[in-house]
Amino acid sequence: MGTTSHSGASDAGVGDTHWRQRLTDLTGGKALLPPVVHRLSLGALAEWEPGFVRKKWPLDPELLNPEGFLFGGYYGVLADQVGTFAAMTVLSNDEMMRTTSLELDYFRPIGDGPLLLEGRVSNKSSSLLHTEVDFILPDSRKAARARVVFALRRLS
Repeated sequence: MGTTSHSGASDAGVGDTHWRQRLTDLTGGKALLPPVVHRLSLGALAEWEPGFVRKKWPLDPELLNPEGFLFGGYYGVLADQVGTFAAMTVLSNDEMMRTTSLELDYFRPIGDGPLLLEGRVSNKSSSLLHTEVDFILPDSRKAARARVVFALRRLS
C-alpha cells in the first residue's frame, strides 16, 4: 500500500472517480482542506486503497480533558471523518452519502500520540454503506472502534 495507492477500474467496480481523485489529492498534500478541518484540528489522510484508509493524527493537546485524555466526543468527529474517507474509496461519481449512524466502543483512554486511525468498508448495498474505524495507540493497542453507516443516494 502506497500513499496514493489504487488499482484502477477493476477494483470494487468503481474505477477512477472524483471521490478517489480527492483522496489522492489529500494524501499528496494537493487538496485545500475546508475550514472545519482546520478548526477541529482533524488533518488529512496518509494513504488509501479501495475499501481502506489510514491516517496518523498527532493528538492536539488542546483537546485533552483535565485528566489528560482525549475528550470522548472527539472520537466521534475523527470516526466520522475517517469513515467518510473509507466510503469515498468505493463511491461512484453519481453517488453521494450522508452519515446516518455512528456507534463507538471505547477500550482505553487516549492520552498521547500520534494516534493511528484505520478505516475500512465492511459492506455496501444500494442504499447503505457500512464502515469501521479503529483507533490505534502508539503502543499498537486498540483504544476504540467505531461503526459509521452512510445513507447512499444517486445524483440525478
